[in-house]
Amino acid sequence: MNPSSIRRFILTLITGYLAIFGVQRLPYEFENQWLVLIPMLIAVYIITVWLDSVFFDNTPKSANTEANNKPHQPRPSKKGFGD
Repeated sequence: MNPSSIRRFILTLITGYLAIFGVQRLPYEFENQWLVLIPMLIAVYIITVWLDSVFFDNTPKSANTEANNKPHQPRPSKKGFGD
């Protein structure tokens, strides 16, 4: 797993826990609490992914920029076995 996946997972756990805690603290009695929790957790995940892209730059960076800047040179043709 790369660091951005781990960071997004931790953010989702934290915000999901806070959202579930908030729904359970509401003074309303829900007939089926899962009908409220499932859409809310989906919304939490979408918001977490959006916030992760806002606060953290997830663009891949090239490790070897000097090699990318060199002009392309054609490789010599390889001869087969016995040529």
